[in-house]
Amino acid sequence: MRCHFFRCAIPSLSVVWYFAIPSVVAQQTTSESLELRGRVINRVTGEAIGGALVQVFAPGQKVQFTAADGTFDFSDLPPGSYLPSVRKPGFFNDLELQRPAGAQPLASGDSEEIILKLTPEAIIYGEVKDENAAPLEGVAVRAQQWQVQNGEKQLVPVGNAITDDEGNFRLADLRPGRYYLSFHSTNNQGWSNTYQSTSKKHGQEGYATQFYPGVSDLESASVIEIRAGAQVHIPQSLSRQQLFEVAGVVRGGDPESGFHLMLINATGDAGQKSVRINPKTGQFRISGVPEGAYLLRATADQRPLLRRTSSGLLSIADENRPTLTAALMLHVHSDLSGLVVVLGSAISIPVQVRDEVSENRGTNNPHQVWLQMASKEFPLASVAITVPPAPGGRGVPNRFEGLSPGVYAVNGSPNGPWYIASMHCGSVDLLRDELTVPPGGVQPIEITLRDDGAQLTVKVVKNGQPAVAGVVLFSPDHPRRSRFLGSAASVSVGSLAPGRYYVIAVTSAENVEFHNPAAMERYLPHATEVTLGPRGNITASAEVQEREAEEQ
Repeated sequence: MRCHFFRCAIPSLSVVWYFAIPSVVAQQTTSESLELRGRVINRVTGEAIGGALVQVFAPGQKVQFTAADGTFDFSDLPPGSYLPSVRKPGFFNDLELQRPAGAQPLASGDSEEIILKLTPEAIIYGEVKDENAAPLEGVAVRAQQWQVQNGEKQLVPVGNAITDDEGNFRLADLRPGRYYLSFHSTNNQGWSNTYQSTSKKHGQEGYATQFYPGVSDLESASVIEIRAGAQVHIPQSLSRQQLFEVAGVVRGGDPESGFHLMLINATGDAGQKSVRINPKTGQFRISGVPEGAYLLRATADQRPLLRRTSSGLLSIADENRPTLTAALMLHVHSDLSGLVVVLGSAISIPVQVRDEVSENRGTNNPHQVWLQMASKEFPLASVAITVPPAPGGRGVPNRFEGLSPGVYAVNGSPNGPWYIASMHCGSVDLLRDELTVPPGGVQPIEITLRDDGAQLTVKVVKNGQPAVAGVVLFSPDHPRRSRFLGSAASVSVGSLAPGRYYVIAVTSAENVEFHNPAAMERYLPHATEVTLGPRGNITASAEVQEREAEEQ
C-alpha cells in the first residue's frame, strides 16, 4: 500500500490541467503573498484525516502532511493560480475517482479555509472452504467489474488475493461500485516432459473456476455492490466437480526444439491441473480439465537457421521464419482424445494498406496504422500489429497470425496526422461491423489511409455557461470511428475522417460505450449533429448531459 502511495504522490502537470477549471485557485494581482489553508476530511464520515499529503503547485512544489486534526497551511505563496491535491493510502481523491473537484475559488485576503475530501477505500474479505467446511489454501480470489475501455464494455480484474492456510482472503483498495468474485484453484501439478499412456486416472475430481455464490458461469453469478468505506464479508464454499482429460498429438514441429501448449478459458485462467508432453513424438495429455469452453494454442520452438559463409564458417541466417502456431476452440463435456494439432495451421490474415496520403514519405518512412484483432470469446487472446512494418524491421509481420476461428472486433488507429478512410475484409465494413473468422480463414484486410481530415473544436456549455465535461464524438454510420476527445471546457482535434457525427458532452464520458450504437441512442436526442467535410474546420457547442447508470 505504501509503495503505491509514493508512486502516485506527485501527479503530472498534464493530469492536473485536466481538472483545473473547477478546482481551487488563489489569485492575486499585487506583489502581496497569499496564504492557502484548509482541512482534509473523510467524504463519507466527515471526520478529519491526519497524515494526508497535500501538494500545491507553486514554485518548488510545496508539499506538507496534514496535522492530526486534518489541517494544512501554505503561507508566502506568490500571486498566481493554484490547485491543491491530496492523497493518502486507503483513500481515493477526486481525480482517482474521475470526479471533478467542487471547491470554490479563493479570493485575495479571504480567510475561509478550504475543505478537501478523500473517499475511503472499500474492502471485500472472507474465507473459502470445501464442501466439508475445511479451509482451502492457495485459492486465487479475483474481483472483477464491467468497465468501459476505449468505448467498449469489458470485464476487468481490479483486485487479486490468495487464500492463506486458514482459507482467508482480503481484497482492499476497491472503489465504490459493483463487483463479481471468481475463485480459481492454483494448486496445479504443472508441466512434465514425460508421457505415459497408462497414467490416466479415471473419475478425477477437483475445483474449477467458480463465481460467487458458487456458480460456474458469470451469467449466473451474483453482483456484490459496495459503498465507499464499506467492508463486505463473503463466505465461499467450493464444490468438487468431475474433471476431464484432453489428449492428442502435435505435428509439424521440430522434434529437437519441441513445442508449447496452452489451454485457457474465457477469463484467461489455465484450464488444467497438469500437462504431460513427449516432444519427440508430439503426444500430449492435459488432465484435470473442468467442463467448459477453452482455447488450445500450440506454439513451436524454432532453432535459428544457419548458413555457410564464404569463409566456410556457419552463421545465423537473416531469413525471418514465421512462428509456427495452431489454435483450436474446444468445448469439453467429457474426455477428448485423438486430437491432431497441426503447427502452422492457425489462421493468418494478411493486411494490405493503400496509401493515399498526399505527403509521400517514401519507403524509408511509411505511413503506419496500429491494428488490433479483439476476440469476443477469448479477450485475452487478442493480437495487435503495426502495418506496414518499418523498413529493416526483422520479424515484424504484415499479417495477423495464430488466430483461431471466432468473432473479432477490428480496431485501427493511425500513427500520424492521417485517418483510416476505409477498412474492409471482403464485403465486411470493419469500421461498422464485427468480423466472423471461419476455420478456413478470410480474405485480406484492406485499409485506405488519407490525410485530408477535418478539424473540430467543441465548446462545452451547461445552461448557456462554459462548463467542464467529457466530450465524445459518435459516428452513427461508422461506429468504430467514434472516440473520446478529452475532458475540458473546450477541446479541439484534427485529422478526423469526413462524415456525419454527433458531439456529446457528458459527465464521466470515459465510461460511455461509444462503439456501441445501442448504448449511444440515449444521448443522441440532446447531442449536437455536425457534418465534417474534407479539410473542413468547424466549431460546435455541446450541452452537458448526465450519464445514465448502466446495468453491469
